[in-house]
Amino acid sequence: MPIVTKGMPGWAVALLAQQQRRVNRMKDIKNVRKFEYRECRTPAGFITEYISQGETLHGLCTDVSEAGIRAHFGGSVITGSSGLLILRHPKGVLRVEARVAYVKNNQAGLVFVFQNPWEYGMTIEFIAAITKPVLASKVTPLT
Repeated sequence: MPIVTKGMPGWAVALLAQQQRRVNRMKDIKNVRKFEYRECRTPAGFITEYISQGETLHGLCTDVSEAGIRAHFGGSVITGSSGLLILRHPKGVLRVEARVAYVKNNQAGLVFVFQNPWEYGMTIEFIAAITKPVLASKVTPLT
């Protein structure tokens, strides 16, 4: 049923039109994304390997968080697959089970799958160690 705008001030007509555009956008459910909480990600740049079903894929980790990583792999990664993820950072190596959450634009998101509290603790410590900001050394002014 159309809204009658005859005799309404111009500002009211504009406001109704704006509201109708919002309603129409909300009807297009395909554009609405499911809300998911994501841990803060830190940019990275180290070698990683993903071993699943006997195949080893080598890649480059581009982002890391306490929940998982995002990486580029030199082979096809299958969404939903699980396997051993090896993070090879200059500060150390971490081996942890992971599941592929998504694959998009040659990037894969892998979520850590912890077997026990000890594994969770070690992973959190590893991530904290590799994401610790580098502090600038004390600079002596030139005189």
